[in-house]
Amino acid sequence: MTLPLRFIIDGYLIDMSRSEVTGKAGSIKVEPKVLQVLLLLAQNAQQVVSHQQIMEQVWQGSEVVPNALQRCIARLRKVLDDDAKSPRIIATHPKIGYRLMVDVQWQQEQPKQRAVINNPRELKGRWKWLALVVLIMTLGLFFAVFTTSLELKIKSIKTITHTDSFESEVSYSPNGQYIVFNRQTQSCYSHIWAKNLKTGIESRLSEQAGFYRDTRFTFDGRSIIFTQQKNCDQKAREFEPQSANCWQINSLDFAASLSSPQPAAVRYQCQNQSISRPIALPNHQYAFLQTEHGNSGLIHYNALNQQSDILFAPSALSIYSYDYSPVQSQYAVIGFNPDSEHVLSILNEQGRVLQQHIVTLQKTILPLAQFEIRYSNEGDALLAVNDGTLYHLNLNGELSEYKPLLQNIISVDKHPKNAQVIAITGYKDTDIANVPIYTEHNTPIQSGINQSVQPYKSFARTKSAEKSAKFQPFSDLIAFISERSGNDEVWLWDGAQATQLSDFANNSRIEQLTWSPDGKQIAVVSNGLLKLIDLDGNTQSFNAPVLLEKVAGWHQNSSLLVTATAANARALWALDLKTLQFTPLPIEGVINTWSTSHTLYFSHLNGKVFRVSLPIDSQAPEHMSALNGKSLVLSQNKFYSYDPTSRYLSMYNLEGELIKQIRPLKPFAWKLSDVKGQHMLLEQVIEVNQDIIELELSYDH
Repeated sequence: MTLPLRFIIDGYLIDMSRSEVTGKAGSIKVEPKVLQVLLLLAQNAQQVVSHQQIMEQVWQGSEVVPNALQRCIARLRKVLDDDAKSPRIIATHPKIGYRLMVDVQWQQEQPKQRAVINNPRELKGRWKWLALVVLIMTLGLFFAVFTTSLELKIKSIKTITHTDSFESEVSYSPNGQYIVFNRQTQSCYSHIWAKNLKTGIESRLSEQAGFYRDTRFTFDGRSIIFTQQKNCDQKAREFEPQSANCWQINSLDFAASLSSPQPAAVRYQCQNQSISRPIALPNHQYAFLQTEHGNSGLIHYNALNQQSDILFAPSALSIYSYDYSPVQSQYAVIGFNPDSEHVLSILNEQGRVLQQHIVTLQKTILPLAQFEIRYSNEGDALLAVNDGTLYHLNLNGELSEYKPLLQNIISVDKHPKNAQVIAITGYKDTDIANVPIYTEHNTPIQSGINQSVQPYKSFARTKSAEKSAKFQPFSDLIAFISERSGNDEVWLWDGAQATQLSDFANNSRIEQLTWSPDGKQIAVVSNGLLKLIDLDGNTQSFNAPVLLEKVAGWHQNSSLLVTATAANARALWALDLKTLQFTPLPIEGVINTWSTSHTLYFSHLNGKVFRVSLPIDSQAPEHMSALNGKSLVLSQNKFYSYDPTSRYLSMYNLEGELIKQIRPLKPFAWKLSDVKGQHMLLEQVIEVNQDIIELELSYDH
């Protein structure tokens, strides 16, 4: 049997006939000998292939330059984005050979059909037999189709953009000729762009830069609608604004904007509540998600009379994504129920529930990872993205994944006429810096997004995401979360080297960590479970009444605060470490907490900070308007907070009153993680990379 000339490894398509490798960054021509080495390793996947065997089969006794094989392996690693020090694709066995560490998916070529000329007399004598054969084959095909499940495949990948900017929110025009997307180069410097997929010509549509999201065509293709987040200083250079005073819906005339950039028309005036995913309905109607204090609802807005109505906001669901099908005239809404299960609701145009199902999750899906959904052209199914993977979601909640599995898919939109899907793909590389609080650094930093920068010197530098660094109380360790081993794990930094402390199950996801007040334990939530880890790596797990999101703080010695998504809000729970009892607290929408012996401070998603006295009763929380909850640390009864308006690190007292401005922080390093003595830990963005790709899907049985 001859092996096919096309195969897939780790998301890369290798085409031997074209000497070409296609990945998320596009297609690359590779020398034939180099690919012959890869083919031989693929034929013996998971097995060591000796140096001698490779030389004999690839070079077949011909003279070669010194280190020819080593150069081929180095070239393959570069093309496949593999690291020789910590390989994930090609392993080196010193003085022996090499081994392909991943599985191979072979793509069989379609056999060419031979043209056969039959004698008419013979054909006439066999027509009955031919008819019978056709009937049998038809019945066989019928039963094969309807008794076997679809195998969903990503057939090809095509790079659409690969720029130094940050692309997001892409969608097709109704005729499939154009795509429209948001392109961001700085924090408050977004523009709406269109690209003609046939000619490749790009056109900037928006006249005024701003902070834009949710770019999408109207269903008739005449206009583009998008959200604009206000309170966005054009001179700001951070990755994203820290706060906003209102959100609005804008639109652009598509034909006019193609000729020259146009000013946006406001369709929905600025509101204090966060809004997202606006969809233009017929007759100047709009739908969008609105979030306030952690509660989300699907809203219907009539632009003619400027009236808003709640379309769907059940108290037992925490809605996070939705879409609308003009073909079926219905909505698909997905959210969490009180048991943290994903519930898919299908609604008519008036918001009445037509059907409702719990999504059947596969074992590889993280329980609290959210789905981004888009209707298919016919409105009978959904495309869903979860944790970087593309899925087919039936309206009855059945889920199937597309293979080969691609990583880092963020959002998708279905082509209106064929099997193409336009997608945003990318990653974010963050690091941690240990910086003196009062020392000024004047090194200039470029302000673009899709670039590698290092505002301050990082410790334990990798190309993976590092976050949530915390100083150990009463000692010198720093704990942080890193995905350098393939999953989110807890790591320790002793000032010289990093050591992995935890060893959780595959696909673990951790939002943040907290030290115990005595510095002997670390608390995290991994895949919905609260875990305590001692400094020897011993782990104790606690089952809560609900699936948990993250640890929110350690209150004194005896109580841990955690958050959970349930009942249409981010609920706050307390674990009494003496009785091991979980108790819900009467506060909703909590993202982070800070506490003293008598007061609990907490933040919402928009960064607003509030406080209540302990124990919590029916008192109304007090807003601490000067504090930014997205970059805030409480240390020695002082708040250290980054002010997005002045761009300064400032110190405040427990009343939220400014004590002094300390120093400006560099762009991409504004997020304060911890403070201890004269030092602070900063999360900094090293590289952000999001681009547009087009996938061709196939459905095989």
